[in-house]
Amino acid sequence: MRIVVHPQYAHVANFVQQLPTLFANEGELLYDKRNKIRRFYVNGEPLIVKKFKRPHIIQRITYTFFKKSKAERAYLYAAKFREQGFETPHEIAFIEIKSNGLFTDSYFVSTECSDPPLMPLLNQEAFDSQAATQLAHLLADLHQKGILHGDINLNNILYRIENGQYQFTLIDTNRSQFIPSPNFDVCMENLKRLTHNKKLMDYVVREYARIKVWNPDECASTVFRYLEAFEAKVQKKRKLQSLLGLKKK
Repeated sequence: MRIVVHPQYAHVANFVQQLPTLFANEGELLYDKRNKIRRFYVNGEPLIVKKFKRPHIIQRITYTFFKKSKAERAYLYAAKFREQGFETPHEIAFIEIKSNGLFTDSYFVSTECSDPPLMPLLNQEAFDSQAATQLAHLLADLHQKGILHGDINLNNILYRIENGQYQFTLIDTNRSQFIPSPNFDVCMENLKRLTHNKKLMDYVVREYARIKVWNPDECASTVFRYLEAFEAKVQKKRKLQSLLGLKKK
């Protein structure tokens, strides 16, 4: 078992070491789908623990020999986001477990951010245009600084209002990429997961284009092309799962 604890959080090291035993039956379950998320309190301090889904055999080999695990990337990328001026919960620790020499399970521990996600605020017909505009500025800033969040959707962007302005916190960053000066197509493709709400997507992308001084019509048409291909791929996958009698988790 490999355990890495941030020096600033050495005081919770004993708790982290016990996590593989504690996780199944203790803490408050917050999310239970592909991955599982629980909240624990250590000396009154709330900690968020994410257990990633156990990978299939090819991924196990990949994470053992060729690629950093999702947990390690979550830990490392949190610091990268903050270094570029973007808020994200502070990394505390990560754990990797092997069985018979191959990677099996992993955990990521972070501080808690209690801010709500943007989804309920923006995913509606009469969405908050101020929030949508400031979201466009966030996305443009991310790309300007060479950060491509791997799953940039409204549930992974938390918000609060300070002095009349929206402040954002980014979560679930482990699939991100860091590419200096990403080109037009890379940026447009990265935005496809933002929302399936076509009206909102059109508004945000056009605001984004104005910030980047790009053609709004070209940006919107390109993002919608990527979005349609993405949605078709998802539908095809769901149909295949249904035919095979598999239930999505």
